[in-house]
Amino acid sequence: MSEFGTVSKRRIKSKPIVRFYYFFPFQLFLLHLKRNHILLFFWVLLTLYVTGNLGASYGVDSLFLAPTYMGEISFISFIIIGFSFGGFIMAFHIYTYILFAHEFKFLATLSRPFLKFCINNMIIPLVFLIIYIYQIQSFLRAEELMSYTPITGFILSLFLGLIIFYIISIFYFVKFNKNVYAISGKTENYYDDLGKSSLKQSNFIKKQKNAKNYLDKRTWHVETYLSGFFSISLARSTKHYEKQLLEKVFSQNHINASFFELALLVSFLVLGFFREKEWLNIPAGASIFLLFTLLIMVFSIFYSWFKGWTLTILIVLIFGFNYMSTHFHWFEFRNYAYGLNYSNPVDYNLDKIKEISFDQENLQKANNAAINSLENWKKKNNVVGGLPKLILVNTSGGGLRAALWTVHLLHHLDSVTNNKFFNHTHLITGASGGMIGATFYREMKLKQIEDKQFKINGNDLKDSMGKDLLNPLAFSIATTDMFMRFKKFQDVHFQYTKDRGWFFENQLVSNLNAFHNKRLKDYHSVEYNSIIPTIIFSPSVVNDGRRLLISSQPISFLTYEDSINNLNHKSSFEDVEFNQLFANNSPQNLKITSAIRMNATFPYILPMVVMPTSPKIEVMDAGIRDNYGLSTSIKYLSKFKYWIKNNTSGVIVVQIRDKQKSDKIKDKQSGSLISKLFTPLTNVYSNFLNIQDYNHDNLIESIEDWYDGSIQMINFNIEQVENEEISMSWHLTSKDKSKIYEQLNNEENLKSIEKIKFQLLN
Repeated sequence: MSEFGTVSKRRIKSKPIVRFYYFFPFQLFLLHLKRNHILLFFWVLLTLYVTGNLGASYGVDSLFLAPTYMGEISFISFIIIGFSFGGFIMAFHIYTYILFAHEFKFLATLSRPFLKFCINNMIIPLVFLIIYIYQIQSFLRAEELMSYTPITGFILSLFLGLIIFYIISIFYFVKFNKNVYAISGKTENYYDDLGKSSLKQSNFIKKQKNAKNYLDKRTWHVETYLSGFFSISLARSTKHYEKQLLEKVFSQNHINASFFELALLVSFLVLGFFREKEWLNIPAGASIFLLFTLLIMVFSIFYSWFKGWTLTILIVLIFGFNYMSTHFHWFEFRNYAYGLNYSNPVDYNLDKIKEISFDQENLQKANNAAINSLENWKKKNNVVGGLPKLILVNTSGGGLRAALWTVHLLHHLDSVTNNKFFNHTHLITGASGGMIGATFYREMKLKQIEDKQFKINGNDLKDSMGKDLLNPLAFSIATTDMFMRFKKFQDVHFQYTKDRGWFFENQLVSNLNAFHNKRLKDYHSVEYNSIIPTIIFSPSVVNDGRRLLISSQPISFLTYEDSINNLNHKSSFEDVEFNQLFANNSPQNLKITSAIRMNATFPYILPMVVMPTSPKIEVMDAGIRDNYGLSTSIKYLSKFKYWIKNNTSGVIVVQIRDKQKSDKIKDKQSGSLISKLFTPLTNVYSNFLNIQDYNHDNLIESIEDWYDGSIQMINFNIEQVENEEISMSWHLTSKDKSKIYEQLNNEENLKSIEKIKFQLLN
């Protein structure tokens, strides 16, 4: 018997534990643990997402477990997410193959080596898939309140999407993936005979000058591998194969794999070019898979071409791209407020802020307009034998949950007070999602006033407000938004770039069927005449922390400094009036949807909005400074306290909160070592809203020092149960919506409703 045959038998007779250890899938798994930490990071991150251990408070888990497409969870949505997951798995295989296949030389001897490699590289994807499927069925049962029948159909749809992508991949790699025999033109028997003779002549071969062509010790030892899904074969020895030939096989396969990745990358970019099409608003979870796939593919393409220079070249490209983004308009990552004129930027400095803050003429105009508006409000709410109650509404940020809760509550308060609540409301302020809900409800009331045939249906309002807003944002990020914005649109006389800010506004208009091309100027008359309440948006200026107050009305009284000259004090000028700062930039032409978005720009999800100033300033979520809008309301009350005291029977400040005030004290001493390292940072963030509550409580307590009229604070809260909180996201599950609707039956909210009814109906 030949020595070649003896080696084969020795392998066959090896102990099961040894054969398992040198089993190709297990060796690949060990290799990932040892050296493939970049890919492992993506898998760990996805696992944390789908299990709810990361991002659950922002609804990230629901994006994967209950994907929506065209507004609903469907078989198509699961097919799409399965297809995108298949793309991520294939990117994982290609990346691993390009980096490590040369360390497993026996692959070059197999038919369709890359496909065999994929089969053996499935341990990590399979483990994740099992966890994923379990989480899907658990989530759909608990959060979407579904039975097992549709859940089974959705899981099968997920597999169908996976299979479709794999079939496409197989068609490509079967044709272009070659082994050592196809490249050398020699048969398998030829190398078998060579292997037998080479073992007999090993001492002779080692002495030859070309022995390096046959010897390569930089390989991982493998005894068996999966030759099919359910079949195991012995790994062929490659000691008798020319090293250059083996390297040629892997090089050729690497190039084919990189072309496959490049084709996918181009496909994604092309999809991004047409991303405004509604049918391309794929589920947000699929977009996350897509984004991760793109990142992996870009890195593996570079590695396939540049090998050890990959990291260096990527670093150079990143710094180069960063430089171009600040010096060339084509590469600028800037989002704009649609309707504003950016051709003549205004100076933004302390002198300019002082100039508009001390402008007596603007102050007088604003005061007169505000008093006239209050007089119009009083006429509308004429009370026989008495004076009306003035209502100021403050609504908190909190994504779609705050928006839906605000719409739901405002409609209910109108219903139980015969619409007196809306009529008595004169001012609405707040942040983020709550202001989206309040502005939408006000828009529907305005439509009802202008069109007597239009009737507000509470269920329709809630259905519209509860629709997904996240899919177009996620898809835009995943395709082209983070890389290059190459599509533009015209708004009146100005041109802007399409990005996820534009998609958000378009989706908002589509979901709500409201705000069609409406601008601040369209609300000037109806607010002035108190037909509808005045709304003041207050996004935060990122550069200096000031608040930019946006309204259709002149509101210089909120920014005017009238006591500064009497004090030995240098004012910080906290608030800046939008209309005055941008007086020459068509401020009233600002789209109402842009004002809403500027007020609700949650970091990274929506882009910060750059303003036409020099130097350029950017604005984002109002919740950074005042999540409830209370400071604006109290300043308004302070400025017109004499008129309000003499012309109303009292003030009701209604605060609509997306969660109750926190009364829990965290035990930081029980934290782990790692948690203690991050506590100085995380503690500030976790107590961010608590700090605002403390400041607001001080503001409320100080009111009695300067206002001796009647004022009542009435709060409405979403009661959030720990570990079962409604996510702060632009996407809500069926259970989330049910929880929000049930909040009207909350004991504290019921008491608050009775207080409102007592004040307005008696």
